[in-house]
Amino acid sequence: MRTILVSVAAIALLAGCKGSSPAPAATDSGMVKADPTPLTLPSLAADPKKVPLPGSYSNVSGGTLRLAADMNYTLTGTDGKAATGKYAWYSDGKRILLTEDKSVYAVADGGLYKLESKDSPLTGFTADQLWSKAP
Repeated sequence: MRTILVSVAAIALLAGCKGSSPAPAATDSGMVKADPTPLTLPSLAADPKKVPLPGSYSNVSGGTLRLAADMNYTLTGTDGKAATGKYAWYSDGKRILLTEDKSVYAVADGGLYKLESKDSPLTGFTADQLWSKAP
């Protein structure tokens, strides 16, 4: 019964396809191939305190973080609400702390990685943690 349903669904899917555009390339597993260019995430800075932090950063969900040279920051959420305060370096010199909301960021070349907590490892970063620095 299951084989019949799968076959009927496949035929219905093919019958519903119109137009002359070619189907996307598939891998041996039947999955559609992604863009062959892998996403390159910035590496943690060798000497984070030498990275010029002041500037504007943004994340994939649309938030912005502006770090000023006087150690002040403005964090704007996707809802447009802004929070301001001070930021400070952790004693390890690899992370900063937004003192008012206790957010922790690892410093990379060209961006920041938002960490879950001050105890989060400084490895295995993902694109959703990245706050990219505006040019």
